[in-house]
Amino acid sequence: MPQLPRDQLLPLQEVAARILETKNLESEPSALARELLVGFHDVCLRHGQDGLLAELDLTDDADAAEHPDLRAALATRLSNKAEFDPRGPRNAKPAQLALCVVNALGVELVDPPARTITLSGAVRSEVAAALARAIEPAFAVPKLRDDIVAAARPRVPEEHHVGFEKLVAQLDDTGARFVKQPKVSLDIVQATQQLLGDARHAVIERALNPAIDRAKEIIARTSPEAAERIDQPITRERTPRQVAIHRVVDPRASKVGAHVVHAVLGALGELAQIAWQAEEKATRPYAASQAFAVGELIEHPKFGKGTVVAISIGKMDVEFEHGKATLVQKK
Repeated sequence: MPQLPRDQLLPLQEVAARILETKNLESEPSALARELLVGFHDVCLRHGQDGLLAELDLTDDADAAEHPDLRAALATRLSNKAEFDPRGPRNAKPAQLALCVVNALGVELVDPPARTITLSGAVRSEVAAALARAIEPAFAVPKLRDDIVAAARPRVPEEHHVGFEKLVAQLDDTGARFVKQPKVSLDIVQATQQLLGDARHAVIERALNPAIDRAKEIIARTSPEAAERIDQPITRERTPRQVAIHRVVDPRASKVGAHVVHAVLGALGELAQIAWQAEEKATRPYAASQAFAVGELIEHPKFGKGTVVAISIGKMDVEFEHGKATLVQKK
């Protein structure tokens, strides 16, 4: 029986919640089934479950949307009020829909064996800094848009040049959406959107790969096994690197540099099963002759470690394990 990690039921519920906002739940079970199958396909891709998709013969979203047997099976379950009650409590519906999908596909929810590798917060900080140095310049405004347009332009057919230039003049800063729709024929719009989509993927992949390479080098100094996982298939072919790039390429994903760094770091940690320890703050020995700042961690010879929580002239309040104390500090 095909298996889906239990923790991926939550993102499927989130997809179901979004679909609920736009669908007539009582009169369109087949249309609802179609949207849910496409959402299931997307969730699997975002979590590296291409092995599961292959088992179900849903290798692309068109297969998911139009698979007649699976769509009919899911629509039947959606019509069964014992499994999904469209008039029931709204907050219960996403979970019901997610389970309908799982049951219609014959998928077993499993708890995979834990393979977590724990690395220090210091390694995480170094990885995040390395990612930021490589990613933020590449995703700067308007560089990302200009790079996408430049990558697409050589592939534009000669007869589409004028329409292409009209369209790209209306691209937003991320190169993902048109701010306005100029008067251009539909075939040119569709062709341009396809070219820009391909170019966007290529540009983002080109920007992220060196950043991920650097992150991998840093991780390898502490854990070669964790670093190797970044380019090992998760279930079939797709690796944590490829899935991280897929998540950033998604038109719905923010293209702000800092957000991209956060997304890549989170994806690599999640998919390569790396857990990060909290980074310990540096501790300063307490001395009345020194000046301290709010948030600093100090070591007092009597009270032990504490955090500075407030400062006044010549004094500071420090929260210790056994309570708050007011200490003298340099004015």
